[in-house]
Amino acid sequence: MTASPDHRQGTQLAPVTSAPPVRAGSAHEVEAAVRDQLVADIGTARLEALATTLDRATFGVVLHWLSSYQRRSRDTKRGYADDVVRVAEWFVAATGRRPADLLTGLHFDTVTAWSLYARSRGSSARTQRRCLSALSSLFEYARRAHRLAVENPVHLPTHAPPLGTSTDGRPPGATRVLELSDVAALTQACSGAEDHLVFELLFTQGLRESEVVSLDIDTLDRTTVPPLLSVQRKGGRWVRRRLSDAAVRHLDTYLGERESGPVLVHPRTGLRRDRHQIISITRRLARRGGLPQPQKVTPHVLRATAITTLLDRGKPLQEVQEWAGHAHASTTRGYWERRHSVQRDAALSSSLIADLADATAGLGGR
Repeated sequence: MTASPDHRQGTQLAPVTSAPPVRAGSAHEVEAAVRDQLVADIGTARLEALATTLDRATFGVVLHWLSSYQRRSRDTKRGYADDVVRVAEWFVAATGRRPADLLTGLHFDTVTAWSLYARSRGSSARTQRRCLSALSSLFEYARRAHRLAVENPVHLPTHAPPLGTSTDGRPPGATRVLELSDVAALTQACSGAEDHLVFELLFTQGLRESEVVSLDIDTLDRTTVPPLLSVQRKGGRWVRRRLSDAAVRHLDTYLGERESGPVLVHPRTGLRRDRHQIISITRRLARRGGLPQPQKVTPHVLRATAITTLLDRGKPLQEVQEWAGHAHASTTRGYWERRHSVQRDAALSSSLIADLADATAGLGGR
């Protein structure tokens, strides 16, 4: 550790005048600061679940792992926290060791046992892979950042079930795409300013649910007409979006006198809406609108419908890609491919059938 200026012989440093000096905190103070930040990011309930389920060593590493800049999205942090708790609870039940000392107790065979258990419980391939990816990320962080002598027990080719082979890893047709008549029914089902605003942000603006719940009032620039909304997209990049006149009216009605804080808040608690509450809103609108299988109408369905509709209308792929915030054009193209693969394949098969019929007719009486 470098000695402080008071302990150096014959060396005087000019005082810092631009900002007050920051005293390096103890390990306990740093952990407390990390905890405070995580309370804002993942919520008290998740933090308490981690603290009560994990042993102190694992919990300490998890705190810093979730707080690192590699995990910027709050939804990612919350999902990883839930996954770690899910595996830890299984570990306690399977081994009888509480709290769960995952960093020293998980090995290749233990992860294999969890994988078999998850499969027997009917967990989807995507859920299993997400949990395994979280564990793998945690062990790599412990090994590289904390220099712990641990080996990553996760081997995805062995432990993780395969996913589909479409451009974004989902099986073809995994994302439901609505017809525009269904989308119109959703708009008619909106009964208040928040419903209209959520619909506008998800469909007309094509935002992800994580981007919608992360919006803050101070990101709204009212110096322009109509106002511009700054949105932090996946990966941390900021973009500016121009709201429609109708969206501005709904926004003003919804905010009322509020001038700071999150845009979307729970009406009873006043806390920031989370992604699960946004999902509840879209499902409720689908039920009111009379859509089939309303439980499957999620925010991502609205976003996927918007992207697919733009591509159906012949909008340039590169423009739609930028509008959707996709890092790769193949992801954008995948929405069109999944929607049109059945029609395209049917047309090709029909062409072969017609060609075969012509060839058969040409044989005559032979």
